[in-house]
Amino acid sequence: MKRIVVDASVVLAGLFKDGAVRHALLTSELSTFTAPRYIDGELDRHIPDVVQRSGLPRETILAVLEDLVSAVDLVPPGVYAMWLERATGITRRASAAKDTEYVALALSLGAPVWTLDKAFRRMRGIKTVLTSEIG
Repeated sequence: MKRIVVDASVVLAGLFKDGAVRHALLTSELSTFTAPRYIDGELDRHIPDVVQRSGLPRETILAVLEDLVSAVDLVPPGVYAMWLERATGITRRASAAKDTEYVALALSLGAPVWTLDKAFRRMRGIKTVLTSEIG
């Protein structure tokens, strides 16, 4: 199985509609998904905006979010701590400091990042995958 780091943009996209992102995250048999535990806080901060933009009840959004997050192994910072300094340099050069933990986890696992965030395209040494590449 291919291990893939998932960033918050993917999970948030899965909240808005039952499309390719949600399908890939919930049904992939060829990939395993992981994210830093940090993703929980990042997702929580976006819930009010998702509720407002989607027009769906908060309870519905939270139920879908629970399903999506259950498809992702959440990793504590200790697993990738030794990679944080290198990740900080990479994300600083790409003006994407908020993505440091995702980059550190990707470096520690030697895994690509599944993201919809264009900032990752500016990061040297970080491979990304598209939704269409998830198997």
